[in-house]
Amino acid sequence: MRAHVSSFTLMVAGIFALLIGFSTVPSPRGVAAQAPEPSPRPALVPTSSVSQDDTRPTEVVPGRVTGTVIDLRTGAPVAGIAVVVGNQTIYSDANGNYDIWLTSGYYQLDLALSATQGSAGQSAQAIAVGPGDTVLVHLFFTSPAPTATVTPVVLPTPTIAPILTALPDTSVAHEKVPVPHTTVSALPQNLPHTAAAAGFGSAGTWILLGALLLGLSLVIQLAPRRRPRLTTRRVRGRDRSMPTPENVEDLLNKLLDRDL
Repeated sequence: MRAHVSSFTLMVAGIFALLIGFSTVPSPRGVAAQAPEPSPRPALVPTSSVSQDDTRPTEVVPGRVTGTVIDLRTGAPVAGIAVVVGNQTIYSDANGNYDIWLTSGYYQLDLALSATQGSAGQSAQAIAVGPGDTVLVHLFFTSPAPTATVTPVVLPTPTIAPILTALPDTSVAHEKVPVPHTTVSALPQNLPHTAAAAGFGSAGTWILLGALLLGLSLVIQLAPRRRPRLTTRRVRGRDRSMPTPENVEDLLNKLLDRDL
């Protein structure tokens, strides 16, 4: 009876340990699902014209006018200079270049300079632009020379330091108390992912403990049991079957009487 109770107790403890071990196993992380991609749209097939006698407008090929605005005083290209082409005004870019597309025809090309920018180095030019032509015209101007400025020299003024008399030290001496310097360790940015509950140990330990307890319960159940009552009965039966000294004497007397 005691072996049965201990076996049952070990079995219950082993099952409980296995449940704790499997519950503390870390669960797999979820993988982010990819966003569904839209199906590609079918390509549009251009429909052919119903009537081939339709008249189409002729394609107009524009021409191009380009060049560089250069300062004759420095010999370098200048940005932000206004260039007038016909009735349109464009400005030179950071490299001093200008560029414009025009329909074929005759145009007047000139610089529009302010008083601070200087004066043009040439008069207005008449240019002809044909379909698909590139007309290259460099424009020149002279910027005003910078005025020389004289910076005044400032002389330092002498300073007279006053003579201070020595005063007696009336300050109270204070003892410096050392302040303990505590350093805070840097907190980790990403904590490790663990699913085990605090204070219960690892999952492998609980699973191993549960397996050992179940094994011990099976060993106790399958172990052979002693039967003291049966052995006692067998000994008593053997004692009854053996003859006592009194029976032996009676048997000998009977045998002697038969012989006589």
